[in-house]
Amino acid sequence: MFEWKRLLRFNRYIGKGNEEIDYQWPASKFPLVSIRTSVGKSKPKIAVGVIAVGDIAIGLVAGGAISLGVISVGAVALGGLLTLGAVAIGNGLVGGAVAIGELAIGAVAIGQSAVGAVGIGEYALGAVALGEHVAGAVAIGERVYGIVAIGEHGFGLVPIVGDFIRWVVGLFR
Repeated sequence: MFEWKRLLRFNRYIGKGNEEIDYQWPASKFPLVSIRTSVGKSKPKIAVGVIAVGDIAIGLVAGGAISLGVISVGAVALGGLLTLGAVAIGNGLVGGAVAIGELAIGAVAIGQSAVGAVGIGEYALGAVALGEHVAGAVAIGERVYGIVAIGEHGFGLVPIVGDFIRWVVGLFR
């Protein structure tokens, strides 16, 4: 049975910010929900469960300073379907300051499809974009579109593309 008294006791500590939190439901031996933090008093606590929240969190849904899960949110996040964090690495949708994954969105985005200030991937969009099909202020790749376009094919205000170079050389033959 769900222990409402334990949960209410846990909620008391949220506002104080000076208490360690150690909550596992339904049991500490097999937690489905695990919330564990040390609040900087001792070494970081590891929360493991289907839903895990803590200093270090491991679970299907994980949230914490360091998190590992199918859905993961944290300062450093490693995940599967959805990963969000300052540094985020995953297989699906990844978002963060540094994002590495299948579909990456962030300041520095690296992946199959990447959107960010710096986008690196097969399909990239960003202020600086590198890849096969790219668009950005500075675009470097095979098919490029941008202000400065460096690549095999593309368009730009400053086109440094193979097509343009071949066209200029053709004018003087």
